[in-house]
Amino acid sequence: MTDEAPESAGVESQRQRLLQRSRVLESCIAELEARRAAEPKQSQASRQTLIGPQVAEHMSSEIRSLSQDASLKDAGQAMEKWKLGSLLLTDKQAYVGFITDSDLARAVVARGVDPATGVNVYMRRPVVSIAGDRPIIEAVRMMKDQATRHLAVTQDGSIIGVISVSNILRYYSGVV
Repeated sequence: MTDEAPESAGVESQRQRLLQRSRVLESCIAELEARRAAEPKQSQASRQTLIGPQVAEHMSSEIRSLSQDASLKDAGQAMEKWKLGSLLLTDKQAYVGFITDSDLARAVVARGVDPATGVNVYMRRPVVSIAGDRPIIEAVRMMKDQATRHLAVTQDGSIIGVISVSNILRYYSGVV
């Protein structure tokens, strides 16, 4: 057996988990949109006032970051160490982007990019964020619209955490 077999199996397993998460998120979005469509039409003003649990109540408040000058390998090792699906990237002064496990899988595994390549080449920028006082459904819509599974959570213009599809799925499944 080659050394690559376990790694390949791990990548396929990760791909299947990501696909399953994607399906569940799409299902949640479809259900929420169906509920919204079934409600009586409301004026635009009242539609702005969404109710429900707030993003900050279900986010991960532990912010893990890495320099945008780090390598893809460094990012992968940090995600493995901290058991995360994304990292915020900094330029030493501010958060400038995100790198996700999906970005790493696509770059390094699927495209065969050298793991020593700078993470800044594949990071998602700008940082997509949502205010912590917004309802979770708004985060779901934003994730769908921005084609991302991770959002920075802000309060008074500062990032205070990250909400991911996993956080949202835990909320909807009742496992908080």
